[in-house]
Amino acid sequence: MEYQRVVAVQDDDCHWYVIPYQLKEKFFELDEKVGSENFPESSKADDDFYELFSKYATGGDLNNTILYIKDGE
Repeated sequence: MEYQRVVAVQDDDCHWYVIPYQLKEKFFELDEKVGSENFPESSKADDDFYELFSKYATGGDLNNTILYIKDGE
């Protein structure tokens, strides 16, 4: 079994996500654009954010999310 490095992050609306580590910068980049009134295509950024990260949403408090580690490491 292969494990993937992940990170728990929160968007500007305080929703929790557990995302692959390599998407961390993209998460914060898109999250900033979604909340920016100066970004002319904020609805596109919102769509891009949802398309990429909705599958990683915890659906509630991070404490209610089950996380796994490889035993012995």
